[in-house]
Amino acid sequence: MSETSRSIALSALMRIDHDGAYANLVLPTILSRSKLSDADRRFATDLVYGTTRMRRACDALIDRFVMSEPDDATRTLLRLGAYQLVFGGVPPHAAVSATVDLAPRKTSGFVNAVLRKVSTVTMIWPQDAVRLSYPDWIAQRFHKEMSAEDALMSLERMNVPPPVSMRSDGYVQDES
Repeated sequence: MSETSRSIALSALMRIDHDGAYANLVLPTILSRSKLSDADRRFATDLVYGTTRMRRACDALIDRFVMSEPDDATRTLLRLGAYQLVFGGVPPHAAVSATVDLAPRKTSGFVNAVLRKVSTVTMIWPQDAVRLSYPDWIAQRFHKEMSAEDALMSLERMNVPPPVSMRSDGYVQDES
C-alpha cells in the first residue's frame, strides 16, 4: 500500500492510542520520514490532532452502531473515519472509502458498515461534554464557575484551532 495522509495519520494514532505516545512528539517524527506533499502533511496533521481532540465524541458516534467492542486497532480506525465524517469536512464517500482501504481484509466489511451508518445519522448527543469531547469534570468545572451559556461558549471556542495571521513581512503566527 502506498503512503497516504490517512495511513500516516493511522500510524500516529495507533502509537498514541496503544503505546501512550504524545501526538506532538510522534507525528513530526513520522512526517519527517514520509514523502508527502505539504498539503498532505497538513491533512495528516489535522486528522491526528482532530481525531485525538474529538476522541470522546467519535467513540460516542461509533458506539451507537457496534454491538460488541471492536479490537483496539479497529477502534482507532473507526475513530479516524468518524472524525473525517463528522468533524473533518471530508465528503462521506471519500472518508468511508479511504478509511476502509486502510482496514485489514477481515475487518473491512465491519468498518464499512459502521462508517456508512455514522455518515447518515444525525447524532443526538447525550450531553455537551460528549459532543465537545471534554471529560465530564472539565465541563462541570466550567458550569460551576460561570453561567451555562458562557461555559458552553468557552468549551466550544477551546475546541476550534485559532486562526492564522500573516504580516506583510511574511511572518506567520496564530492569534493565540
